[in-house]
Amino acid sequence: MKARERFDEILLHCREKVQEDVANLIGKSLRLHEPQFRLVNAEDLLGESGSKSVLAHISINGDLQGKGCLLIDIKDAIYLGGNLIMLPESELESFIAQEEYSDELKDSFGEIANIICGTFTHTFEEHYSKSIRFVRTEQEVVVPADMAAGSVPPVPDGPYYVLIVLMQLGGRDLGELKIAFPAVLFGLSEAEDTVQKKEARETRADKSESVEGSPEDEVLSRPIDREAASDDDEKEAGVFERPVGTEGEETEKNKQTAKRPRDVGKQKKLVDGLLKNSMAKISEEVSALLGGTLQVVPEEFGAFSKEGFLCQAGGKQVMARMDIRGSGQGEAFLFADLKTAVYIGGTLIMLPDSELEETAQNEEFGDDASDAYSEVTNIIAGVYASVFGDQYRNKLGFVKTAIETVIPAKIDPNSDAVIPNQTYYFSAGQLQYNGRELGRLQMLIPAGVLELHDLPVDADALQESAAQSEKTQKAGVGTDNAAYASDRLPETTVETPNILIFTDDDAEGGRIAAALKEMGYVPRILHFKDSVNGALTPGVQLAFLVMRTVSEQGFGMAIKISSAGVSVPLVVAGPTWTRTLV
Repeated sequence: MKARERFDEILLHCREKVQEDVANLIGKSLRLHEPQFRLVNAEDLLGESGSKSVLAHISINGDLQGKGCLLIDIKDAIYLGGNLIMLPESELESFIAQEEYSDELKDSFGEIANIICGTFTHTFEEHYSKSIRFVRTEQEVVVPADMAAGSVPPVPDGPYYVLIVLMQLGGRDLGELKIAFPAVLFGLSEAEDTVQKKEARETRADKSESVEGSPEDEVLSRPIDREAASDDDEKEAGVFERPVGTEGEETEKNKQTAKRPRDVGKQKKLVDGLLKNSMAKISEEVSALLGGTLQVVPEEFGAFSKEGFLCQAGGKQVMARMDIRGSGQGEAFLFADLKTAVYIGGTLIMLPDSELEETAQNEEFGDDASDAYSEVTNIIAGVYASVFGDQYRNKLGFVKTAIETVIPAKIDPNSDAVIPNQTYYFSAGQLQYNGRELGRLQMLIPAGVLELHDLPVDADALQESAAQSEKTQKAGVGTDNAAYASDRLPETTVETPNILIFTDDDAEGGRIAAALKEMGYVPRILHFKDSVNGALTPGVQLAFLVMRTVSEQGFGMAIKISSAGVSVPLVVAGPTWTRTLV
């Protein structure tokens, strides 16, 4: 089940990215509703729809080799493809009514399937442990009712793990989109294991029958009843279990153990306070460095294993290594999303807004941005050193030594590769800059250094942490499908935004957002290169367009907003606003 839960998380990431990428391609808002996951055989996969469908074959290459497919009702394929090539509405409806899947429509829907496969490839690259590619190959029209019993299906036989989502394009409800993966290939089917387990059970049953009633068998299979054991037996067992030491030492150790849960609880509370103080001080000092308003909002604290952290860490990360000095020795690790690191580094070197947005979106972490972000991590390390040096009884120092880009899903959780395999104390905060939501800032400190090595590893809190991360950033996840029932869009807050601010002026946009928050609204700042179709949902009540200078680019943005298919009042603002200029 663990493999299946992780796979579901990756598919949820894919759903979000497909929703955005296909909307950008077609030019209309696309909504993929809450997904379902099923394990079915080839016959059921094709027979469930019962109507004529388009089947696009998918070749899986790389570390894993196999075949999957994409399945959609032919009318939905015609509608999607027709919108891509901008067929007139009346002509498009005629094609749908007659289920006429022309070569032109076939090619256009094939392009959409290509985009979906490319999105899956990119997402799996960030979140899956193996390197694989999804390539759309040929497509065909299938009619389940025409397939005779026992005939060879158009897809290889075997179990398939299927992602199923209902679609809505530009406010029009469509049918289901199904994407099927060979279950055995991804370790999502227990078919082979079931056979082995059955054989093993039969073997054990044969052996049991051959020695039924045997006294030796009874002795071997009977659980030990500790209460019924004699005092002599307990004493004899104690000889082997008792560690070397005096009785006084053992008694004192037992007393300390009894106190430990309360002591660890107090220590955790103390450390949490220091980490929150660190986040507040990071907000102040990095804001002064960047010349804007940076906030680190505390989210989660807890003890996690290496594997547990990697499961929820997210996609590509920039990791800063920090040597721990003073009373404790070890290495701490600071993680930030790659796009967040690019944005912060680009802000420090004062990239123009348009270039900053483009480099962050493309994850271009060049030498200049890397050096700038490295300087920011120096400041952050200095903050931790200051707080834990001045406010903690055991003086600790933190010195940043290096930064590197890592993909958590590709790190071996059971070895000491990249980071040591040990228990860490984890803290996470949500980053905001001038009112704009960025990614998470995650810190790992060896639990032993903070005297929290006896703190239980909280797996449940880890899942909650992952779910909270998915509500506040684009990449990442819990396993509860209900968390994905609404359209979670890039860089949204936990609450659904009801006012959008499109701007190329972060400072002015941030001031407007702050004023709106005080009035009880939930604003979201977007930039001229952000997707309009993906962000403008029926829940939005008002949109602002704030321009640094009144320009053709700004009015082009106004046209995109007004033609996005969702009716919403638009307020446009810019300096030196005159009728002649407009």
